[in-house]
Amino acid sequence: KQQAQVASSMKMKIRCGPLLFNLLISALGAGAFTPISTPKLSQPQKYQTSTCATGPDETRVSRTFCSKRKSYSRRGDGFSQCPSFTSTLNMVAEQFEDWSDAAESLPLSDYDKSVLAAMKSRHVQMPIMILDSMLPGQCLEFGSADPKFLKLINHVLNDGNGEIGMIGLNPHTGKPLNLGVTLFVTKETVKVNPLTGMASISAQGKKRFEVQGEPWMDESSSFYMADLEIVDDRTEIITDEEKREAKSLSSAVPGLVEKWLEQVLRSGKSDLGGMKDRMNDIGPMPDSVGDRAIWVAALLNPIPALGVCLEIRPAMLACKNDFHRMKLATAAIQSSIDHLSGRRRLF
Repeated sequence: KQQAQVASSMKMKIRCGPLLFNLLISALGAGAFTPISTPKLSQPQKYQTSTCATGPDETRVSRTFCSKRKSYSRRGDGFSQCPSFTSTLNMVAEQFEDWSDAAESLPLSDYDKSVLAAMKSRHVQMPIMILDSMLPGQCLEFGSADPKFLKLINHVLNDGNGEIGMIGLNPHTGKPLNLGVTLFVTKETVKVNPLTGMASISAQGKKRFEVQGEPWMDESSSFYMADLEIVDDRTEIITDEEKREAKSLSSAVPGLVEKWLEQVLRSGKSDLGGMKDRMNDIGPMPDSVGDRAIWVAALLNPIPALGVCLEIRPAMLACKNDFHRMKLATAAIQSSIDHLSGRRRLF
């Protein structure tokens, strides 16, 4: 952090390896840092750090006395104007090769390796489509006679991993979201009409993802590709108190779902057969808190929509942990019950 502050204040760009990092830390008087590695120098030369950067005159960790300027300076604030410190950095940058390939590999534990492997396995590339916000378990059928859509299907079935990333639009801004779910596509789920050229896909939402970086057009300029991070198993920050409250809210969900189904049938928004079909699509109610919250959101906002609840799927995808998901789910289903019963209309 100190190194980045100094480089930023001097408006310099430094390709930093371990040697330069250790020299900068030493120049800042931070002797507590342990060097990571010591690469060989191409032209070893003697050098001496400036007296303003370290030495007996230093009285505070956050302030250093500069013999050139005869004053104390905060680290990162005054060094850009200090000629002695500037010359030291310039000498280091000019006299030594300190590239990343000169560094030694850090020893990694089995746990470190497993974490890195998990991070790597979560990142994938696949085509993405902007059509509708979906949740895991929800089914969607869509199609087009556009030749570009056929190229997309051919890529997924022959060159890709059999998956498409589906994202929707932000209901407030109208811009594409960076969150969505993957759709698994097989030859059995694709239908093509040879007379009209119409191709359609019927697929179910599988894994939640977050788009990393900017999407790009494929080589044929027919569809967008993107780097995605699968977030289903990503570690989330949640306190013990939030875990307890989320579990308490989750235990109330079965009763709320029963009341909601009763109100939907009574209102005539759906018949019993229709509700059974929708619930068969998303499967039985999960036991885990996070999956149960997502299941509730998929039930409230089915495809096609029932018109009995506000749209919460984009918000559900954006929740940071299971507590937020369950809080959103229970608030949404209670508001839908109140709406259907006439107690408090949503729209």
